[in-house]
Amino acid sequence: MSKSNEMIRLAINIGYTVSKSGEIINPKGRVVRGTIIKIKNSSYKTFAINDKGMSRPILVHRFVAYRKFGDVALDAECIKHLNGNSLDNQPNNIEIGT
Repeated sequence: MSKSNEMIRLAINIGYTVSKSGEIINPKGRVVRGTIIKIKNSSYKTFAINDKGMSRPILVHRFVAYRKFGDVALDAECIKHLNGNSLDNQPNNIEIGT
């Protein structure tokens, strides 16, 4: 399993969730600010969790896909934003693609 997928599962196990608006909620019930990164020609939201003393980033759209679709999302070649806005991580905007 990739380190990214391990971090997604760890985040779930320690209590991170996602709101209907696509915001990440930490185990204390607070919205996580996160950061925005550029990959190729798109921008994506990320958030980080600590693992063994190191901060590890997680792509929000992949986390949302895992919460929505379960393990099948971990094997997905890509996660699509249906409206084309890579910063819109609402669960109803996230789909598994190829």
